[in-house]
Amino acid sequence: MHSPHLGKLIQLTNTPSDNFFAEMLLKNLGAQLAGAGTTAAGVRVVHRELRTVFGINPRFDDGSGLSRYDSTSPRQVVTLLRALSGNTTFVHSLAIAGKTGTLIDEMRGTRAQGNCRGKTGTLSGVASLVGYCSARNGHRLAFAFLMNRLSNSNTGHAIETKMAVAVANYKG
Repeated sequence: MHSPHLGKLIQLTNTPSDNFFAEMLLKNLGAQLAGAGTTAAGVRVVHRELRTVFGINPRFDDGSGLSRYDSTSPRQVVTLLRALSGNTTFVHSLAIAGKTGTLIDEMRGTRAQGNCRGKTGTLSGVASLVGYCSARNGHRLAFAFLMNRLSNSNTGHAIETKMAVAVANYKG
């Protein structure tokens, strides 16, 4: 049996925010490019790529983002998103506001519905939404909303949703 194409695996990971797939993809990178199918080997591969190709240096120790040791800045995320904006496989792997994946019930009835794509993240006290929105002037804008030390992660997601709608309404 053959594995699905990498683009399909990325979609199966990002659209529903599947943490298990993310971990397995990271371990596969380690196996293919660092000689060991481990999380640590995969992290080394990805970290080296992020540093050398994209010029960013996030701190992470897993593939899913579930570790409390994972840390980055919105600037680093937007740097990566801008660099990947022409990669249709990646862009199309992101959930569509009001239509698919983790954003299926978000931003419905707003300008963001169908115009924003993103990836959510949630831990206790943490909420994130990163991605792209097509603004009113037609430009695709990259954004990264990362919130920590929240008393309620759902409140954070509600704020991020409003911020994404604001990005979609931006007139430039």
